[in-house]
Amino acid sequence: MQSGESIYNLIPQPVVAPERPPMHRSKYPGDVDPATFEFGDRVRKGTGTFGRSPGTIKPKTDAFLKRTSVDKLPSPASTMTRTKVKKLPPVPKRDEAPAMGLVSDKNFVKTNALEAMLAKPPKKEAPLLATQKKDYGKVPKYLHTIKSQIAAEKEMIAEFQRQQEEAATQSIRPMSEDERDELLYDMKVKWGKLNEAYGKLSFTLDVPSHMRRKEELEAEMTQLEKDIKTLQGRQVVVVDERRV
Repeated sequence: MQSGESIYNLIPQPVVAPERPPMHRSKYPGDVDPATFEFGDRVRKGTGTFGRSPGTIKPKTDAFLKRTSVDKLPSPASTMTRTKVKKLPPVPKRDEAPAMGLVSDKNFVKTNALEAMLAKPPKKEAPLLATQKKDYGKVPKYLHTIKSQIAAEKEMIAEFQRQQEEAATQSIRPMSEDERDELLYDMKVKWGKLNEAYGKLSFTLDVPSHMRRKEELEAEMTQLEKDIKTLQGRQVVVVDERRV
């Protein structure tokens, strides 16, 4: 059975140019003003359109908008003049005669050289010794300032400590026997409940939560035992923290 393949199929076929259609020409004449198109609306009103009706305005070729015809330019400013301030009199020109006919025969070069040779060097003032200064042997002012600041801080700290001691003394009271017995009874009841919960723990403590629970119970029971020993056989003093 033939597949339809042939080596002649590899030969490029000649390109046939498509036939060009005829030029489009409108069926309407080209001298119609597009502004007069009705677009399906035959009823037109004189004031029902934007602006004036078409054909009523005809431009004038000789009456066009010219430059600066609307906004007039401002009048040119007058020439600004500024008088220069002369600090020194002007130097006379070369062809001008000296004032009052005065002529000096002084040789300024030689005069300056002689003045420079005969001049004495200026004397430098020797620096004052430390013992010659006015504030020698006196305590500087900044040390007095620092000393007064330290004294004020110490006084403030001492006053604060005194107030704390007075507040602590007023907030301290001895615990009565009835209050101590009631507190001991409550602590022993709490210790019994913790001991009961401790005894109900499982023997295997493979779970981390069980181990954590066992450690918490042991820590609470140990702290309660210490508190019970502290309250038994000793004079207990109560400190009111709200007044401290």
